[in-house]
Amino acid sequence: MLPSVVPRWLLVTALVLLLAGGAAIWLWRSAGSSSPVSEESALESFREGGGAVAGPRPGVPRAGVYTYRQSGEETGGAGPLSVNRDLPREARYVITPAPEGYQEQLSLSEQHIEGVRYRVTDGGTLATWRRTDVTFLGIGRDDRRDLRPPQLRLPRPLAVGSIWSGRYAAGDLPVAYRSEALRRERVEVGDEPVPAIVVRTVADTGGPHPGARTDTIWWSPRLALPVRWTIEMEVRGTVSLDTRADLRLASATPLT
Repeated sequence: MLPSVVPRWLLVTALVLLLAGGAAIWLWRSAGSSSPVSEESALESFREGGGAVAGPRPGVPRAGVYTYRQSGEETGGAGPLSVNRDLPREARYVITPAPEGYQEQLSLSEQHIEGVRYRVTDGGTLATWRRTDVTFLGIGRDDRRDLRPPQLRLPRPLAVGSIWSGRYAAGDLPVAYRSEALRRERVEVGDEPVPAIVVRTVADTGGPHPGARTDTIWWSPRLALPVRWTIEMEVRGTVSLDTRADLRLASATPLT
């Protein structure tokens, strides 16, 4: 029996507040972590996208699920509040067929997924569509936009010293970019040193969510893949996002 000096409503109120506080702490801690994407779910996404029918053709990578060893972190916020979380140790990269080229889906985590659709031509690889799906506390937006005109990702042939730039609209967001092929390097993929060309692209986005992003890829012309990839991104506005990631390809042979 409850002591008569303690009203039942007060105990109920205290219990509700305690549970609410515990839930808030749990949600806050959950926001500070990233969940890795499993090979099984990546393979399911790959097979839903059409399976291993892309390529082989110049500029088109072998279709399947690739794994990158990953290090990095990101911070998301709204107003004065922000949450920092480490990225998982592995990222998944899914290549599926697309008209005139292929589509990539890079999952830094279950909470941060990016996708790009490419058209591969004799003159180079053009990005025609982009997806960004980032969530914190289960809140976010799966944003998908056509790029007009398409962005030149890589010219063909690609040579050290090449510089290219342009402007496009991602939906209603204006983007200006500049790319440069900096140098040649070899990157260890498994036990194999893979020749690569280091390409840096800096993009500035305007509109309600202004930001800057630098992608540096160690591009293997033979594999038509980044064998290493670093991302530095800052988004400002009503909500903010800072991402820093360093990815290194674990194997040149994809799962199918």
